Amino acid sequence: MLVQMKQIRKCYGEGDSLIAALDGVDLSLDQGEFVAIEGSSGSGKSTLLQILGCLDRADSGTYHLNERDVQSLSGSEMARIRNETIGFVFQSFHLLGDRDALANVSLPLEYRRSAPPTVSPTQVLERVGLADRITHKPSQLSGGERQRVAIARALVKEPALLLCDEPTGNLDSASGHQILSLLSELREELNTTLVLVTHDPEVAARADRVLSMKDGQWI
Repeated sequence: MLVQMKQIRKCYGEGDSLIAALDGVDLSLDQGEFVAIEGSSGSGKSTLLQILGCLDRADSGTYHLNERDVQSLSGSEMARIRNETIGFVFQSFHLLGDRDALANVSLPLEYRRSAPPTVSPTQVLERVGLADRITHKPSQLSGGERQRVAIARALVKEPALLLCDEPTGNLDSASGHQILSLLSELREELNTTLVLVTHDPEVAARADRVLSMKDGQWI
């Protein structure tokens, strides 16, 4: 089992304004599984994704990733896990505007201290269908192409866990369907665990398993 979370709790504010973004959440993920987490804005799904991705730490509960106790790790150890084990794809792409596609995809490898991946940034860009866009900057790419660059940047690390936060939210329906199909194909090819956060039931329906969240708890 890749992920084992038990009784994860995360709160914001204090006193009468205390809000439990996550209120005793359990989650188990197997290697290679595709899970969608759906819920309305404020349901807690993005907070859960941040904790899964070691971008934030739970206030209480246990989180084991590849049998490592994430809650006990230092900040630098969590950063290393983010770089070597976890890939991220966001709604707004988060590409560097002054770098071309190849440089954006190569960026995570500049901070890697472990063994290099088995595929090159160029090969990953070719796999996501951007062989002829390698030297293009984000401003020269369509929304769908920018999201493909973001996917390539996440996958060049060959992550065990790929986290996607509304990856089709800024795309038209045709581009969105293409991106979802690509994510599904790559997940199967790489045996990567894919967790996709969405508010769209049609997007969630593509997953092997759909979990619904409301007020920081599973429905």
